[in-house]
Amino acid sequence: VLPHKFYYGKFPSPYFERIKLIMRKRNIKINIFLNKIEKKMLIEKFNKAKLSQFDFIRKLINDYTKDDVIKNNLEEKLQLLKIVGDLYLLKKQIDFLNYSDYSNFITKQIRNIHNIINQTQK
Repeated sequence: VLPHKFYYGKFPSPYFERIKLIMRKRNIKINIFLNKIEKKMLIEKFNKAKLSQFDFIRKLINDYTKDDVIKNNLEEKLQLLKIVGDLYLLKKQIDFLNYSDYSNFITKQIRNIHNIINQTQK
C-alpha cells in the first residue's frame, strides 16, 4: 500500500525508513554578511566553478581544490573541439560544392573558436 495525502491509517514502517534516507542531514543554518565587492567575487567564483552558492561554500569547507575548476574547463574545451570537428566536416562539404564565401566564413569561425580555447589556457 503506497501512502498518499488521503491515507488516514498508520503508514507502514518502510515508508518512514525511506523518508529518513531522503531527508537532509544538514540542519544548521549559518548567516553571513558580505559587502558588495565580496558578494560580486563570490558570484563570479561559484559561476566559474559551475556550482550553486551552497555547493561552492561546502566545497570550500571540504578543502575545495582547483582540480574541479580545471575539470570543468576541460569539459568546455572538449565541447568546443567537438564543434570545431563538426565545422571542419561542414567546411569540407562546402568546399566540395564550391561555395567559397561560406567556406571562408566557416574558416573564420574555426579560428575564433581556436582563439577562445587558447585564451582559456592562459
